[in-house]
Amino acid sequence: MTPNHTPKSDVLFTEAPASWNTKYLTPEGFECQITLRAETGSELLEKAASAIAYLLKSGCLPSIYRPNQRPTPVSKPAGDSNTNSNGSSLSNSNSSNPAWCPIHQCEMKRWDKNGKVWYSHKVDGKWCTGK
Repeated sequence: MTPNHTPKSDVLFTEAPASWNTKYLTPEGFECQITLRAETGSELLEKAASAIAYLLKSGCLPSIYRPNQRPTPVSKPAGDSNTNSNGSSLSNSNSSNPAWCPIHQCEMKRWDKNGKVWYSHKVDGKWCTGK
């Protein structure tokens, strides 16, 4: 055995086959980062969907990276707002914006086909129309 070779029994950790990393802003404005790991891609996607739902429910916002700029949160539509226990403003259901999901507090994608228009987004592998 050469001095630069480490036997497998000496390796303390291994990297998970799948990982997901994202940044978000807390209701207080702190930028945070979370990394999830899993053994499979499908397990990871389930964990990521749960993490996103939890963060949104807790009043966190996605952070968007723009080169040469500080990350900024995704804007929520203007509408009713209230204040949580720490004084941070939280957006309530915004019925005037059809693209806003009042259940998951996120923007939905606009779809149109054969003259019909609707909005939806995916959560936990299922489609939500905000109703």
